[in-house]
Formats: sequence, structure tokens, C-alpha cells
Amino acid sequence: MTRFIARIVRLVAAAVLLTAAAVPAHSFNLCVGISRSLLDAVAAARARNATLAVSGADFAISKVDNGIVKAFEKAWERSGNGASSLEGVVLILRMADGSFSGRDMGSTNEYKRFTFAWHPAAVAIVHTHPNSADPKPCSEDLAVADKHGIPVFTITSRGMYVYDPGTRKISKVMQGLDWLDQSSWSKGLFAKR
Repeated sequence: MTRFIARIVRLVAAAVLLTAAAVPAHSFNLCVGISRSLLDAVAAARARNATLAVSGADFAISKVDNGIVKAFEKAWERSGNGASSLEGVVLILRMADGSFSGRDMGSTNEYKRFTFAWHPAAVAIVHTHPNSADPKPCSEDLAVADKHGIPVFTITSRGMYVYDPGTRKISKVMQGLDWLDQSSWSKGLFAKR
């Protein structure tokens, strides 16, 4: 992926230089600005990939704040508090300014599944499992985590679980509905992992 991004940067840089040579001087500042933005984006992508490779599920857990917990609440409500076979999904995203945000992905009315467009800033996927199902991430969850290289969390009435593709292990993060309580996150009150 990094080589692909580097090739794109080189290609765009060459196009910018050729364009800069062919256009009047007053247009050059615009080209340099675009080139600088592209380089900044590539640097951010590299930093994101390096951080994810090192930290995985623990990194995502460390970013949970009140706003992200509110997104969990909304997803849980969408699932009928686990009573429905409809799932709620939250993506934990790294924002351009370096902060993290939980994005509720809405509703799809799909039975025990949720289809959504992949977001390149995602550092974790959090989704509901029905009370009647196994609370741990299922084989499809593991496949998505392995494909994208990010942890997949399940939120259920029996706790929060995570599959970390870096360790290839499923762990219990919190007991019961503790994942809905902001103070559980701020105290680091996690179940034995």
C-alpha cells in the first residue's frame, strides 16, 4: 500500500512540475499548495498505518471518549437494545486534526448483518450483536478485521468483545453494559483480558 501511495505521489509531483513549467508564475502557488496538501495526506496515511500496526485494539480502546460512547448508545438503540436482529455499526475514525470520532453508520434493515462503504480513516469497527446470538465476533467479523487490518468490536448485553487482527485473538473488553458508561472508559475499568 505504501509503495502504491509513493508512486501516486511521484506521478502527481511530476505532473505538478510539468504544469508549473508551462503556466504563468501566478498559477504556481496553487500547484505548490495542492502538492503540499497531497504530501501532508500521504504523511498522515503513513503515520496512521504505523500506529495501527503497533497498537491495534488497545490503541482503539484508548481513544474512546464521551462522543464515541454516545455513538455506541445510538447503535445500541438501533438494534433495539440487542432485542432485534438489526445491527448498529459505529466506525471509530481518525480525523484530519488527529482527534478521534465515533461515526454512527445509520440503519440498513439487514438481518444480522450491516453493509456500509469502507472509510479509509477507520481505526476500528464497533457493531452490535443480538442478545440471542454469540456475543463474540463471528467468522465474518474476523474476515473483515483481517482484510482491513483493524480491530472489530462487538457490543452486546453480555459485554464488549474485540477481535484484534494483530494478535489474532478475541478478548472480552468489558462486562455487561459497562461499555455504555463513560466512567468505565475513563477509569480504565476493563474486564480481565
